[in-house]
Amino acid sequence: MIPVPRFIALQPEVRWHDRAGNYAHILTLLDRAAPRSGDFVLLPEMCDTGWTTERAALQGGHTLEWLADVSRTHNIWLQAGFAHEDEGGKFSNAAAILNPIGEVKAIYKKHFLFPGEREGENSFAAGRALHIVDCGFAKVCPLVCYDLRFPELWRIAAHAGAEVFTIGAAWPAKRQEHWRQLLVARAIENQAYVVASNRVGSDPTHTYAGGAVIIDPHGTRVIEGDASAMHVSAPFERGALDAWRRDFGALRDLDPSLLGHSEIVHS
Repeated sequence: MIPVPRFIALQPEVRWHDRAGNYAHILTLLDRAAPRSGDFVLLPEMCDTGWTTERAALQGGHTLEWLADVSRTHNIWLQAGFAHEDEGGKFSNAAAILNPIGEVKAIYKKHFLFPGEREGENSFAAGRALHIVDCGFAKVCPLVCYDLRFPELWRIAAHAGAEVFTIGAAWPAKRQEHWRQLLVARAIENQAYVVASNRVGSDPTHTYAGGAVIIDPHGTRVIEGDASAMHVSAPFERGALDAWRRDFGALRDLDPSLLGHSEIVHS
């Protein structure tokens, strides 16, 4: 029997502006999680540098190449947050999804920028497209941190076919209960799985309390992490998702005329 694919959310203690240290720490957590071939592993927002807009810390990185090597080596789907630099030298707070042979299937650029990301000469560029990645066993929509507070973005993606939302974050501990409650709301509203990864530890501005979690389409927290460097994992239950969407027609009853517009990129 072929094993059911699992979602695994890692929550590392991200080192400030230390790519090499973060790569090593993430690999240690990944080894502990022991992913199987074809599993989907999620890492938090800007997992290689910590949440920062300082150009000196963001320039010269090779995170995408490193992620490709990790996904190939472990034969896994992999999503990770990092700062993506465009040809003009502008950075975006992004999340990449790579397939098990190391191909980049999507680079989602954070739509809703936090105030510190949209101000000053080092501001990030906001994204304008949603991505839905067909992983074979599920259609996954990646999002980043502050996007959690804007349900319209999630609804548009669900209407376009998203079945699982994967969100990486650097969500401060002082608003941890918002993190917990909003994730559940997004799962219930969209009759979707939500897989969320938040970092732990601290940086010069915030302390982080983790709380990586996998939530089913009924809004049940299947498994939830604490404030330590760890992982959570759970199988993707295709039958349960399909049955709930079939038997309770909330998604079918939505009024598309009330939705806004976003470009949808399927891959």
